[in-house]
Amino acid sequence: LRDALPAWQLIGAGVLVGFGTRLGNGCTSGHGVCGLARGSRRSLMAVLVFMACAMLTTFLVRHGGGLA
Repeated sequence: LRDALPAWQLIGAGVLVGFGTRLGNGCTSGHGVCGLARGSRRSLMAVLVFMACAMLTTFLVRHGGGLA
């Protein structure tokens, strides 16, 4: 695979996902599907933060601020 990431980036990404899951008291899909269905305010805030971070990351990567 020509576009494969180096092992250190994959490991770092996994650590950050694990840290975020612990910090957010659950995973993104858990908050997004189950938490929002229950009407949890905490889950709503978590989903808003996840989505804002995803949009910011995508913007930075696509417009020259990324690692690639």
